[in-house]
Amino acid sequence: MSGASRRRYPLQKLLQLRAHRTGKARLVVVEKQRVVRECRDACTRIEGEITQLRRERAGQRLRMLEPPPPGIPFPLALEQREAHIDWLGEQEQAACLRLQQAQQKLQQAEQALAEAMQAFFRAKAREDALEKRKGLWRGEVIALEARREEDAAADLVQAVHIARTRH
Repeated sequence: MSGASRRRYPLQKLLQLRAHRTGKARLVVVEKQRVVRECRDACTRIEGEITQLRRERAGQRLRMLEPPPPGIPFPLALEQREAHIDWLGEQEQAACLRLQQAQQKLQQAEQALAEAMQAFFRAKAREDALEKRKGLWRGEVIALEARREEDAAADLVQAVHIARTRH
């Protein structure tokens, strides 16, 4: 990009632009944090579901050999209990698969959060560098004004001296 086509902004405008970019980056980080939190909550919820299914399945196994309700033959009751235990196992496997998918989604969300945080810190560093530059620039301007005043005072003293020596 050539120097003529590159747009130059006043320092205050640059500061406003940097602050705006930093603010946008901060909002992105907050949004990514919300997504990560939701993904973690989903994982926790599914883990609780798996734990509950395992408990229920273990409880059903313990009751497997209990006498059947009156009027139901033992082989039929045993078959129904086995089918229910198998169904609980399928539910547990499905929940484990959902947990695996939720954990992958969580990893992606955490990666996106890390990238958003890096972008925020880069934007903040640029804003801070510009603020520091603003402070240095002010110091340079003050020093330049002081030198101009000193030069003007020296010119006056010299003019007075020249005027006295001519008379």
